[in-house]
Amino acid sequence: MTAETTTVSEQLKARALELGFSAAGIARVEPLEARKHYEAWLAAGYHGGMGWLANEKHRARRADIRRIHPMIESVVSVALSHEPHAAPERDARLGRIARYARGGDYHRVMRDLLRAFEATLCELLPGARPLWYADTGAILERGWAERAGLGWIGKHSGLLSSAIGSWFVLGEVLVDRVLDPDSPLAREHCGTCRRCIDACPTQAIVAPYQVDARRCISYLTIELRGPIPRELRALMGDWIFGCDICQDVCPWNRFAPPAREARLHARALAGWTLARFLHLDEVTFFELFAGSPIRRTGRAAFLRNVCVALGNRGAAGAVADLTHILTHEREALVRGHAAWALGEIARRTPANDARHGVALAALERAHDDADSFVRDEANVARSAFHEMLR
Repeated sequence: MTAETTTVSEQLKARALELGFSAAGIARVEPLEARKHYEAWLAAGYHGGMGWLANEKHRARRADIRRIHPMIESVVSVALSHEPHAAPERDARLGRIARYARGGDYHRVMRDLLRAFEATLCELLPGARPLWYADTGAILERGWAERAGLGWIGKHSGLLSSAIGSWFVLGEVLVDRVLDPDSPLAREHCGTCRRCIDACPTQAIVAPYQVDARRCISYLTIELRGPIPRELRALMGDWIFGCDICQDVCPWNRFAPPAREARLHARALAGWTLARFLHLDEVTFFELFAGSPIRRTGRAAFLRNVCVALGNRGAAGAVADLTHILTHEREALVRGHAAWALGEIARRTPANDARHGVALAALERAHDDADSFVRDEANVARSAFHEMLR
């Protein structure tokens, strides 16, 4: 390594921090141990319905990053902190949304910052042909960040940093130049702690460093397109997009800094409530969540999540909204989960509540629904009502 190269490496990392990133590190391109863990994770079927992760082309790229950029010599990994603070009043009004998704879409923020960083890199390394990624490519992001010294892989399988916790997202710049690499941490710092494992309500962390996505609330509320397994719904609480539980309990997040980027600050969504979300039509959904990661779920899956949250809250005040959905909603996915929610509310509401009659009548009508999923859910919910009325 020449002194000039070392200087460029330090200048690049300093520039990343100036732009607004919370941390930056450089890794030399060599085989990652993380690829073995990834293949084992796929072999166990823990990726669930995310079939693209097992795609042969994607797997080959994750195994050998030079399939993306044949001339790559270094990977610059960056971390961008988002808001770390809880917002209980907001959660009570809207349902719980993962911290990273409460503000603007981090992909856009990361894209803008990486483009600015790329410009600096090209100034310092004339002729370089970098490629940047913001959670958009077949890259083992956490593996490269760990190699670059940004942190270690925690027992919840996310990246942890003793300096900034884990309330951040990752990005990468692939560089066709040899840069001075940072050293990975000598060891991880979770020790005997297992708070994340014990706190997960769906037991998705099946063993230290192993997450079964099929049980993970983030997967269930974002990636899953069909019905949420009935046995997991009651364990999901009132999360309507993502989940932060394993990070909430992590002691290292005591050191998490606030978001420096204003676009990542939480949006108020003034005037909206969890029950009011049920009245979103397609146009309003995309308008309300314009520039938000929540758009990714699509309206039907989002309303599915809202129904589950209302059922788990036992929100008797939402019975009229849910019965309206069960009767008038065009999407069977939403109607079925509305029926389930009505059954859950019945279990949590006194038998003499006048709203039970309205809900039961809607469930009886659902016996003739054209969709078998809705009919099955309505039958289960009716049973809950009859048990409660005995």
